[in-house]
Amino acid sequence: MAGKWNVTLQLESITGHPVITLKQDGEKLTGTYEGRYGPSDLKGSIKEKEIEFTVVVLAEGTRTEGVFGGTVDGDSMSGGVECEGAGDGTWSAVRAKQQ
Repeated sequence: MAGKWNVTLQLESITGHPVITLKQDGEKLTGTYEGRYGPSDLKGSIKEKEIEFTVVVLAEGTRTEGVFGGTVDGDSMSGGVECEGAGDGTWSAVRAKQQ
């Protein structure tokens, strides 16, 4: 799971293309989420193919939490997201190609 992932995020009101960078220690995930409002900490877990992570973004002075859940399939993953204040939606990600 470790490495950089390009995400497509589709919410009720917006579509975004953040980049997440993951570090894995057993089932524990940490890393960063870089989107429209700059970098934010990411924390979560992975168990077999099930991934969950939470991101807290400071959007125009308002703290917004996004809770992501989904399934990993090799170099891609996808699932659902609940974003405080921005509604629910879906997300997908593909592992970034090494430069």
